[in-house]
Amino acid sequence: MLGKWLVEQIFKEQTEIKNIVAIYPGRFQPMGKHHAQTYKWLKSKFSDAHVVTSNKVDLPKSPFSFNEKKKIIKSYGITNIVQVKNPYKAEELLKKYDPKTTAAVFMVGKKDAQRLGGKFFRPWKGKAEVGYRDGAYTIIAPHVSLKVPGYGEMSGTAIRQSLGAPMADAERASLFKHIFGSMKNYKLITNKLSISENILKFIGMGKVENIIKESTSTLNSGADVDDGPQTFYTSQNHYKKSTKDIAEYFGFEVLNYLSGDSEFLVKKSRRYANTKSPSYFPAGVPGVDTKTNTEDNPSRKAFSKWSADAKAMAKLIGFEFLDFLGAEKSAKGITPSGEVIDEPIKVEENITVPIKVGDTVLGGKFKNKKIVVKSISKNEKGDILINGRPLLKFRLVNEGLLTEGGAYGHMSHPFDDKGLTFGDFKNMINISLQGNLNVEQSATEKTDGQNLFITWNNGLRAARNNGDIKRGGMDAKAYAAKWKGRGNIEKAFVSAFKDLEKAIGKLTEKQRTKIFGDGNNYMNMEIIYPATTNVIYYDAPRIQFHGVLKYDKGAPVGTVNDGARILAGMIKQVDANIQKNFKIIGPHILKLKKHQDFGEKIPYFVGKLNILMSKYNMRDTDSFGKYHQAWWEDFVDKKFGMVDNSIKMGLVKRWAFFDKSFRLDKKNIADEKLLAKAKEFDKIKHADQVKKNMLPFELLFFELGVEVLKNVENFLAASPDKAVQHVKKQVSKAISDVRRGGDLKKLNRLGQQLNKLNKLGGWKAIVPSEGLVFVYKGKTYKLTGAFGPINQIAGMMTF
Repeated sequence: MLGKWLVEQIFKEQTEIKNIVAIYPGRFQPMGKHHAQTYKWLKSKFSDAHVVTSNKVDLPKSPFSFNEKKKIIKSYGITNIVQVKNPYKAEELLKKYDPKTTAAVFMVGKKDAQRLGGKFFRPWKGKAEVGYRDGAYTIIAPHVSLKVPGYGEMSGTAIRQSLGAPMADAERASLFKHIFGSMKNYKLITNKLSISENILKFIGMGKVENIIKESTSTLNSGADVDDGPQTFYTSQNHYKKSTKDIAEYFGFEVLNYLSGDSEFLVKKSRRYANTKSPSYFPAGVPGVDTKTNTEDNPSRKAFSKWSADAKAMAKLIGFEFLDFLGAEKSAKGITPSGEVIDEPIKVEENITVPIKVGDTVLGGKFKNKKIVVKSISKNEKGDILINGRPLLKFRLVNEGLLTEGGAYGHMSHPFDDKGLTFGDFKNMINISLQGNLNVEQSATEKTDGQNLFITWNNGLRAARNNGDIKRGGMDAKAYAAKWKGRGNIEKAFVSAFKDLEKAIGKLTEKQRTKIFGDGNNYMNMEIIYPATTNVIYYDAPRIQFHGVLKYDKGAPVGTVNDGARILAGMIKQVDANIQKNFKIIGPHILKLKKHQDFGEKIPYFVGKLNILMSKYNMRDTDSFGKYHQAWWEDFVDKKFGMVDNSIKMGLVKRWAFFDKSFRLDKKNIADEKLLAKAKEFDKIKHADQVKKNMLPFELLFFELGVEVLKNVENFLAASPDKAVQHVKKQVSKAISDVRRGGDLKKLNRLGQQLNKLNKLGGWKAIVPSEGLVFVYKGKTYKLTGAFGPINQIAGMMTF
């Protein structure tokens, strides 16, 4: 009996459930106040309660993305929201918990509870006996009775149908407040539902069917298409580009609604009169064309043909849809989304304003006073106003500017930015592997040349650092003296100055002022000269423009939008881009391809990131700065023991975020031994620990860069194989030099960098480029692949 009792007790102890995770699954398209009340009931029963929902968008039943749903759900004060693939499995949430000691309770309606029966799901009876891998529990959601006038009991369908229906604005606002309990997210929800319902009305007109049957496009005729309110855009070019993109988007929304998961392209057969060919893709017998497949194309070729026709059709349908949305409203000065336009904004070129309420700009007499943006509006003339004053009297605070080398500082790797969230990291992984890093701005090559900054103020001026910029730059004489006697470096810099002086001198004063602003703006550029090759070998000498910064008293305060491309275009227009020594070019736009194994690589990299996140229970919404802080809190605990929390947080602030306001003195740390230990670490070990903290993320993004750069097909190096061989020779020589030298510090550094290179794939990771530059949420980042460790190794070479 005693033995049996002991076995039972041991078994009981091993299977004891310590945690219960309550889960509210659903589509929430969108979440109404009845959903929110139901969640609050669940939260009152279980302290650890979460809303889980997917990112599936499928018009018209599921018009909201996860981020849009999250914004709506948070407006009810609910913060525990997790994106999952399947809400009724919630694997993305549950994997953070121990499966043996954690039970899962799913809150569902009565109908869902019946469907989720069987051996795995069991009714909740107040006690958990199995971990979530062995089974789960269902608890019936309380019925919250709320009516939608004219549509019966409140539900996602009733909400979508009621708010998407035609009615007066005041009536819609009143109905919205009844459904959601407030006016939060009013525009987001009503605009989205209005578009969904309008798709149904548009399809009912019969135009879509005719377009698909005809499968023809007027978009290639060369004629201007006038299917939208031109006054919403700042120029003809802006209007054409924007409306084409919008038309294609809406066209695909309409076609996706009609076709579901099926192909929608229908073409007339070349051989069988009116017989339709539903697909370009082979079917039945490989290598044989049939009545249903008149062109037996391999998959890639077939997809390219299908995609080209699909996009043309989508644009045509999209323009028809935009016309349907905006034809009547255009005459009244209303955009398709319902915003009133009092008067067209009259400007001479396409200008975007990267400012929103809550941002900080520089204003005042000298444009150095920080002002928080409280309102953005327009006056009767159509001028844009910030806090009631004209926009042009403000300057942007330097944030997200292209800042590479010399006077510009240091361009960030994604893992250098503590403000990014882990959700941002995952999105970067996704879009980079799918070849979509050019969403906000074209991805450009990061070249490995000699950095220089130039301006024009009664002649060309050059700068290498902030001091030069504060002094107004160097003229030709001072600049030549700086490089005198330095061999090929002198030839590169001095001849580049002469070529630039001649090329920019051919422009009009108005053109030079547009870019350089009478010497206040500086072009960031690179001199690529084969004789002064760094790591990457380039076949021909080039001067490459990167971007233009506006300066005030030596500090960058803004940018000249698209300045590098515009200046290169001006110079080419006057036939001055080919000079005696250099060819002058703008940013080199890269052709990014989708990774051939992106379906495997995305979960591979996201999985690595999830492992790092799990160490400190980070969520997608948490910033990298929060991880950084958690790492340092853990480090202080391990290094210095359980110290007083105020001391701990002061040390973390000092070492994690370089805030020296917490002084290392007796006032803050009374314990003399602890104070001495902290001072010693502050002096010696701090930088090493920062590197250890960052290393896993550094390796992850270097490895990601390797995979992305493998799929670029147009690097600037004219002989890619030759450039790669040059890199290998440099690395091999550096390794030999360091080993022969016997310097222990260098040998240690070499070992660290070789270890990094090996983890990235060794020789296979080398590409003929330093990397690429891309813009994400308005900020500029770089992906460099294996270049980082290669550059470090090559820098150890003895000359």
